[in-house]
Amino acid sequence: MSESHRQRDKLVQPTVLFLTDMIMLEAAFLITYWFRFYAGIWRVPLGIPPFDFYLTASFVVLLVFIGIFYTSGLYSSHVGRSIEEELTGLFKGVVLGSLLVLALTFFFRRMTFSRSFFGLFFLSCFFFLTLGRALARVLLRKVLQRGTGTTRILLVGDNPMRERVLRACQELPGLAMLPVGWLRVKAGELRENAQHNNQTKTGAGEGPTDLPCLGSLGQIRELVQRHDIDLVVLTLPFDQLSLVSSTAADLSNLNTDLQFVPDLMELHTSRMRLTEIAGIPFVSVREVAMSGADRIVKRAFDLVCSIAGLLLLLPLFGFLLLLVKAASPGPVFYKQDRLGLDGSEFQMIKFRTMRVDAEAKTGAVWTVESDPRVTWIGRYLRRLSLDELPQLWNVLKGDMSLVGPRPERKVFVDQFSTQMPRYFERHRVRSGLTGWAQVNGLRGNTSIEERTLYDLFYVENWSLALDVKIILMTIHHVLRGENAY
Repeated sequence: MSESHRQRDKLVQPTVLFLTDMIMLEAAFLITYWFRFYAGIWRVPLGIPPFDFYLTASFVVLLVFIGIFYTSGLYSSHVGRSIEEELTGLFKGVVLGSLLVLALTFFFRRMTFSRSFFGLFFLSCFFFLTLGRALARVLLRKVLQRGTGTTRILLVGDNPMRERVLRACQELPGLAMLPVGWLRVKAGELRENAQHNNQTKTGAGEGPTDLPCLGSLGQIRELVQRHDIDLVVLTLPFDQLSLVSSTAADLSNLNTDLQFVPDLMELHTSRMRLTEIAGIPFVSVREVAMSGADRIVKRAFDLVCSIAGLLLLLPLFGFLLLLVKAASPGPVFYKQDRLGLDGSEFQMIKFRTMRVDAEAKTGAVWTVESDPRVTWIGRYLRRLSLDELPQLWNVLKGDMSLVGPRPERKVFVDQFSTQMPRYFERHRVRSGLTGWAQVNGLRGNTSIEERTLYDLFYVENWSLALDVKIILMTIHHVLRGENAY
């Protein structure tokens, strides 16, 4: 492929997203204008404002929103996002754009704008943008299936981190990355003073059967040119860090990107940040996740959402109460001791989904698929996670949070703590009604080790935006019913 064709292909994804957002924003503005002034729902005591003036204002609004989306990285062709991440980014952009537009109308005195118009527009534009992004994803998926706009990548190393990169390429079509092959790192290619305690991971594996091994790292320049590679991804342990600079030298004068993904499981829970102080790069690998102010914000968010949820769901609670009561004799609610913040014990509340004597013979055991102890209504409640709704009361009381590591019983906490030294670090924050591990498919009887890594990532990287993202992802996963039994 020629260089001009390659550069043109890289413009496909950002161009589609850019044009889609422009069309949807303008459509939202014009439809809101008609709805506010011509639909006959609202009175217009001062008369209908001139259309051309509002049309001119729409272009200013367009520039503000598109500028915010651009600076937020929503048009980057190198970033693959799930639909939940896309919606979170759009929501933040719409909120910030709305505030900036309101500030501009305050300084513009030539004409008074309708406040109700902008209120309706800010609500409608998020709907239109969401619809546009959904259509854009369908279009891009078809375009990418033909190979247009994809980034051809070459992976270096044979380790679990490489498998995670491959999985991301498969699960996030918007990433637009096409793995072409992988390269082995031979022992002779390492520096003489390098430690070889990870040798088996990088040189001895066979790699995935569906991804061909194209050779070794020493052949990288020739292979990059032969296979028209756009991006080389090094998945190496830190003791082979010298290979990053040597590989960069091997790729000199080639129009190929090089990225380094460290294979160090101990740091995969932390978000590595690069900051510059006086021209010196500092890489942060571990930080305190929640300051005092963060805890106040998170608690306020929990209170507002739990109160609103309990009030809005009262009719549903009454209906479910009758169904649980009719399914089997016994109490409607099931209370169980769990460990929460700092290992403190509390009673977690759920709608009862099992027989009253479910653990009389077995003791504390995991629920399995098609568990005979589950009642008929309990299966539906678990499938839609409706049995967890009473935990909004735990959130209101302060026992739990809306988002956080799922709480476990003491017997399991003691067991898992002996298996994983860092397991108890999950309790540095309040337990959650939903969590980062759960929305990544680690729900129910799944790997404790992998689930703990996701929980620790949340603990060390908390933000309100992450909580909102997890809540959106939870809605999506609940509808799919993954590992819900």
